Amino acid sequence: MNAKIKALQNEALKHTAKARALTEKAQGEGRDFTAAERSEYDAAMAKAKSYLEQIKTLKADEKVLADAKALAAQIGDPVDERGNRLDGFAGGGATKAKGRVGLSGKAGKELASRIAAGMVDGQKALLPAGTAHAGVPLLPEIVELGHPSNTLLDALVALPAPGPTFKALVQRQRDNNAAPVAEGDTKPTSVFGLEEVEVNLEVLAHMSEPTPRYWFEDNDALQVFVQDEMVRGLRDALEAQVLTGDGTRPNLQGVLTTSGVQVQSFTTDVARSVRSAITKLETAGHEDNHVIVLRPEDWEAAETARAEGSGQLEAVANVTQRAQRTLWGVPVVVSNALPAGTGLVIDREAVVVYSDNVVDVRWSETVADDFQKNLVRARVESRYAAVVSKPLGVVRVATVATP
Repeated sequence: MNAKIKALQNEALKHTAKARALTEKAQGEGRDFTAAERSEYDAAMAKAKSYLEQIKTLKADEKVLADAKALAAQIGDPVDERGNRLDGFAGGGATKAKGRVGLSGKAGKELASRIAAGMVDGQKALLPAGTAHAGVPLLPEIVELGHPSNTLLDALVALPAPGPTFKALVQRQRDNNAAPVAEGDTKPTSVFGLEEVEVNLEVLAHMSEPTPRYWFEDNDALQVFVQDEMVRGLRDALEAQVLTGDGTRPNLQGVLTTSGVQVQSFTTDVARSVRSAITKLETAGHEDNHVIVLRPEDWEAAETARAEGSGQLEAVANVTQRAQRTLWGVPVVVSNALPAGTGLVIDREAVVVYSDNVVDVRWSETVADDFQKNLVRARVESRYAAVVSKPLGVVRVATVATP
């Protein structure tokens, strides 16, 4: 266990060091982060926090093991470092069969009552039913530094919600009428189109299929695998909602269904259509900190487009190497959740994702007849809301010509 903790600590330190290097570089040059640096910094810190959460879980497990060992020693049963008996006999209120410690009698009941909350036979317990196994940070799977962001959620602003229901201001218009004014004349009025909207956190959740309990006891990695798969699935569902949710509860209000977003029709190809969308953002006052969202096939079309007359690929210098995922100097994320023929160019600060800030993971044997069949399930959930606070900071892009 100590080796595992040390390895996790090294990983956490590695990512915090990368974040610190980015900060020192920007400070040394007397400037703020670029959009790419901000994304890399946030990714490094999120990854470090993920490793720290794993360290906390392992340390808690070590304490339970130590408590179990100490208690067993007081009762009179010699145990190894995992809490398993060493003498192989049935004395002291315990019976041994097939490598497991079976508990019986008064001493066994006392030992069971002390360790049941966290351990079973010196192993991490998935139970008791309905008890949270661990709190998982909102973004547990952030891409390594030096690679493009994998999802739109990595690129957007994520904030803890102030409550289950709250108010947010949305700017649907910007009409700047500032102008020279002669003495005594009425000053012009600028319109900023602010609107107060009510926002509700909505539950996104799913459960795992029933899995034999002994699979978890025989495979130390299975619990982490199931948890990671389910958290990733939750993030995929959240991204789809952020993009396309229709706003009818319990659906989130998605970017594509928000009124007031700009629209860019298809021009000659994907890359040029996106470039025109960038111009629309700049014209509306959203000059930088953009992110482009494309479906995989549209990113392929943009990445492999050839410049007119030159025959050279526009987005890549060498087809044998994966390009940095940018178009017109703007980071690109790929999403299957977008409707076909649709892309987006977004000012990162125009869309905010709110949440409880923790994904809740719980393990249970109490669903249906799982207990009788010795099956275990996981439930993963959290609450989210999405707010397009500046619709003019979003451009919906047609990536194919209209028939």
